[in-house]
Amino acid sequence: MLHLTASITLAAALAPDLASANDELSIEPSRPQTWDMDLDALQAIGLGQSRGVPVPAREPPGFVAPIEPQRAEAAVVFVNFEAITLQQGFDDSHNDVSEILGGDFAAYGGDASARAAVMEAVRIDWAPYNVLFVDTRPDGGDYTMNVTSPTNPYGGGVLGIAPLDCFNMMSKNNITFAFHGANDGFPPAVQATTIGQEVAHSFGLEHVDEPGDIMNPYNSGGDPAFLDECLPVVMGGVCGSQHEPNCGSQFSQNSHQDLLDLFGPSQPDTQAPTVQIVAPGNGAMYPVGAEFEITVMADDDNAVQVVDLYRGDAKLQTDAVAPYGWNVTDIPEGTYEFSVQATDLAGNIAMSNVVTVYVGVEMPSDDSGSADGGSADGGSADGTAGEGGTDDPGENGGGDEGCGCNQRGAAPSVAALALLSLLARRRRRRVSPRV
Repeated sequence: MLHLTASITLAAALAPDLASANDELSIEPSRPQTWDMDLDALQAIGLGQSRGVPVPAREPPGFVAPIEPQRAEAAVVFVNFEAITLQQGFDDSHNDVSEILGGDFAAYGGDASARAAVMEAVRIDWAPYNVLFVDTRPDGGDYTMNVTSPTNPYGGGVLGIAPLDCFNMMSKNNITFAFHGANDGFPPAVQATTIGQEVAHSFGLEHVDEPGDIMNPYNSGGDPAFLDECLPVVMGGVCGSQHEPNCGSQFSQNSHQDLLDLFGPSQPDTQAPTVQIVAPGNGAMYPVGAEFEITVMADDDNAVQVVDLYRGDAKLQTDAVAPYGWNVTDIPEGTYEFSVQATDLAGNIAMSNVVTVYVGVEMPSDDSGSADGGSADGGSADGTAGEGGTDDPGENGGGDEGCGCNQRGAAPSVAALALLSLLARRRRRRVSPRV
């Protein structure tokens, strides 16, 4: 159930269709009269949908305006294709709080290829700027979230809405909306334009009178871009001081230069994260049925997206919330080689050291892993755990007596033993052992 509350006085209408959704809002036509003929022509061929007039962002509690707007800062944008429930309040992407809309939003739908096509189109549009678009929620740090969902409280005539945050000053954790689903009939380029425009509103960009610019308020098809030219602002000038340095007027906007001022030119992230298993120590020995923690340190110059735990070549568990680690319980006899792979937001990966643990068996005196941390790939070529292990190197990574822990969402085999349980104090899912 969506809750549309007029907590902000709007200077302009979101769209005529919004009147039925919220009678408290004052609705006025937002298109300039000079566009009437072009808009009619667009609507005649199924285009011309509106992207709603952005809502001026509010000052959050305790906000202290900087002496000068911050410039040339890298940014992260999370495109959320999953179902989500939002509360209303001051924008906070970390805690799913939006100052515009609250309620339940359905998942984008479709398969992975549909989402990948939209993400590729968005990344192409934003390629010139130091802004990273991801479709997995970042573990930490500031990020703008775009809720991409077919749930549309304004009707099919409106494709998106966002807060207008001049200079990106009020919040670096805004929530924006693109009302699209996998089966809504709009191609990836159009959906990407909606996402890009709404995100850009949260960075202070306003609508401009040019269909070839992403900031054009009406869907004219094609594949617009952020143009490097000064264009008239439509029904705007709210963020005029942001536009004036590039255009000499508060009523003209150079979308391309405004984004360069804010974030600087693109700087591809090629630096892999760092990751290390800090506990248990290599060569640790435990009795059968023991409990111990696998503790991981992972860091990145931007942010770590996820860490995956491996036994040999078999992936056991995934953790996307710091601090990273797992609790091992009821472990059977055997030799276990654990390693961790860390992936950052740009897809760079790094492997940790290999830690060999002996449960109910003596550490062999000639075990090379005890001296150098094991092989670089975390196990033997066939995925077995080494001497004393009884792994089945098959899909579930475990045999009748081995350490087998299924990937999230995978069905366990009849003989699988789920040995790793995630600590509740770390907000992780618990996986009980099975025999």
